[in-house]
Amino acid sequence: MSAASPDGSYVTPRFAQARVADAMRHGILSCNAGASVREAARTMSLHHVHTILVIDPADDSPIGVLSDRALLDALLDGGAADRALAEVVDRKIEAISSDEHLSVAAELMRDRGTAHLVVRDPHSGRPNGMLSTLDLAGILAWGEA
Repeated sequence: MSAASPDGSYVTPRFAQARVADAMRHGILSCNAGASVREAARTMSLHHVHTILVIDPADDSPIGVLSDRALLDALLDGGAADRALAEVVDRKIEAISSDEHLSVAAELMRDRGTAHLVVRDPHSGRPNGMLSTLDLAGILAWGEA
């Protein structure tokens, strides 16, 4: 058995060399701002994700993020299951470009106290994926192989 290469495995780069694109989950799951908390919960459960983007139905632009934590808070408020996402969504969208270094993303997550970032295409600026702390853990675990 040989030691890991300085650049990581043949599939996964080491954390120090990795970019957001190396770790992110491509594609965005979203719900319309008029959808209910229950509908969003179904989407999150069906796809096993902790965060979805909430979209303005008028122009398909992102208006916020619904995380598993925000979902929990809404459900504990009582009667929230049928409330519209527009009423409970976190309107602060933490985002990063897919070509940014992964260490910058990790620092942003730490400094902003979030476990998820919306990833934007570096050319169009449109959301094209999500990055979570679990994705960072994957790079840390397998980038040393």
